[in-house]
Amino acid sequence: SLMAWILSHYSDVQHTILDPFMGSGTTGVACVQLGRKFTGIEIERKYFDIACKRIEQAYAQQRLFV
Repeated sequence: SLMAWILSHYSDVQHTILDPFMGSGTTGVACVQLGRKFTGIEIERKYFDIACKRIEQAYAQQRLFV
């Protein structure tokens, strides 16, 4: 929720957010929730796979509140 708050206050919907150290994909999930475009980079395959799964799940969830 912290990353979603930061992105909602410091970016606009038309912005693309770059996370060069994606880790488990928290920034990507926040971008999905807020309707931002997202580009993430992760060197560790393990964390890249985790991030992809989390971001896919975020897209699959229905947004109940805007």
